[in-house]
Amino acid sequence: MGQADNDPLFLCYNYLINKGSLIMAQKLKDDIRQAILAAATEEFQNKGYEDASMRSIAEKANITVGNIYRYFDNKEDLKKQILAQTNDDIVNLLKGLRVESVTKEARVFDVVRDNEDLMTMMDVFAERMIGLYFSNRSQFNIILNSEDLSRIIREWFANTMDTLMSQKYSYLDQRQMRTILKDAYSSAIFSGMKDIFLRQIEDKKILSDVLKSYLRHFIMMVNEEKGGRDLY
Repeated sequence: MGQADNDPLFLCYNYLINKGSLIMAQKLKDDIRQAILAAATEEFQNKGYEDASMRSIAEKANITVGNIYRYFDNKEDLKKQILAQTNDDIVNLLKGLRVESVTKEARVFDVVRDNEDLMTMMDVFAERMIGLYFSNRSQFNIILNSEDLSRIIREWFANTMDTLMSQKYSYLDQRQMRTILKDAYSSAIFSGMKDIFLRQIEDKKILSDVLKSYLRHFIMMVNEEKGGRDLY
C-alpha cells in the first residue's frame, strides 16, 4: 500500500467516486424500472392484459426480455406494480359511499324517503371516478379491464343494488330472484359506465353530466320496478 493510499484527501476522493458510481448505478436501475412500467402501461392499455406481450414491452423499453425479469417476476407482477397505487385509490374512492349511510336519521334506508340522498351519493361516486380518470387516464383504462379492480367496483354496485331491492324482495321465496337481479344489475351498470369512459370524452363537464345522468336513470329504473308480491 503506497503512502497516497493513506492520504485523507485521497481516501475522501476515492469514497466520493465510489459513492457516485453507486448512485449512478441505482439511478440507472430506477430509470430502467420506470421505462419498463411505462412500456407495460402502454402495452396493457392498447392490447389488454391477456394479449400484452413481454417481448413488445421489452422493445418499447429498449431492453431485452430477459432484463425485464431482473426487475419483475412476470407479467402479473408488472400489472400489480402498475395498479398498486390505483388499487388504494379505488378503495378510498368507495370509502363511506354506502346506501346505509345516506340517511340523516338513525333508521334503516328507505327507497322512497331517501331517494334524493341516494342520488347525491351517486353523484359523489361519479365525481370521484371522473377525478381518478383525469388524474391518470392510462392506468384508469387498465382498471376497467382489470378483473381484480373492476370486481371491487362491481361489488360496490352489487351491494348498492341489494340494499335498494331489499324492501321489494323481502320474502323468503324472493331471495333467489333478488340475488340474481342484484348481480345482473351490477354487471349492467358497470358495463355502461365502462362504455362511457372508453369513449375518451375530453370535456370534464360533459363527461360528468353524462355519467351522472346514466347512474341516476339506472337507479331510478331499479327504484321504480315492482318487486316481491307485486309481481303476482
